[in-house]
Amino acid sequence: METVAIRHQLQDFVQFASRRLETGEGVCSLEDLFQQWQNDAEYNATVTDVREGVADFEGGRAEPAASVFSDIRRQLGIGD
Repeated sequence: METVAIRHQLQDFVQFASRRLETGEGVCSLEDLFQQWQNDAEYNATVTDVREGVADFEGGRAEPAASVFSDIRRQLGIGD
């Protein structure tokens, strides 16, 4: 990982940890803060992915799951 990316992640973590320390919310140890920060980042990434999926669906850029699975079965030579 390049230095700029590491620096950005470190700044994000410091901001996250500072907010938690100010509010006293869920502060047990540095390790706990780090785990909470990682979980928070994963949650936010998941929410972003879901929002993009909904936007794709609403924008007509998605296929029904049944159609996709049917295509996969056909490509693999598996009958419906």
